[in-house]
Amino acid sequence: LQCNRQITAGALIGLAAGIKAFPVVAILYLLYRRYWIAAASLAATLTLLLVAFPIAARGSAQAGTDLHRWTEGMLFKYDEKGFGQRAGRSHAWKNQSIFGVANLLLRHVDYDDKYEPHRPVYANVADLGFSTVNKLIGVTTLLAGLIYVAVLPGRRRRTAETDAIEFALLLLLMLVFTPFAFGYLFAWLLYPFTVLTRRLMFGRSPLLLFTAIGAVALLALTIPFRIQAQVYGNIFFATILLFVGLSAEFIRLQRMADDPVKLSTSIG
Repeated sequence: LQCNRQITAGALIGLAAGIKAFPVVAILYLLYRRYWIAAASLAATLTLLLVAFPIAARGSAQAGTDLHRWTEGMLFKYDEKGFGQRAGRSHAWKNQSIFGVANLLLRHVDYDDKYEPHRPVYANVADLGFSTVNKLIGVTTLLAGLIYVAVLPGRRRRTAETDAIEFALLLLLMLVFTPFAFGYLFAWLLYPFTVLTRRLMFGRSPLLLFTAIGAVALLALTIPFRIQAQVYGNIFFATILLFVGLSAEFIRLQRMADDPVKLSTSIG
């Protein structure tokens, strides 16, 4: 996108969405930033992966049946038991998305991910209804989205430095506001941490320093308390903390934009 190769960018996001569905939400960002060609490329890539290629391999009738079965059984299936055909995993301690953590902590649901018969274990701090929890998830999602849009700079004020933070925030949102977010997906945190480290090296922001320390400390809890730490959403809250800290740094950086001396010192 920075090199204005929108077709390639959209195709790569579409490929990622074909492998693991949740990156498709990036299309909202593309539309907001008016990357029309990239958004069209993403949609075209998904059409090829989900429709054209299956038809070529399995025939139109079977491909249509497969697509319908997948969308009805996985994509659009969400109830009190969880998402799709993975009810035992939706609310398990391994799922660090907002859907997993919110349901686990705010509803009386078993956090053990075993499919075979076992003694249920609970960690909820409240016992709310399914619809109430989903309303809270919806409000939180909307609030995070509004914060993201609010801190984004105008098109003329974008720089390589602001783009780095902008993309880092987008990745953080994609990680936590998805139905399933297991440990391996949080390798994506390497990029936000890289951006944060650069900001710490060339800027003076106590808030960003505390953000880094807090996020690392939360993530480190997984070492001595592998299950219990994740039961209470340590990875989820570390990701949220990074989002808040980088959003605040984004605002600070933009406020300094009118002061060339301070801005050059901050950017290095």
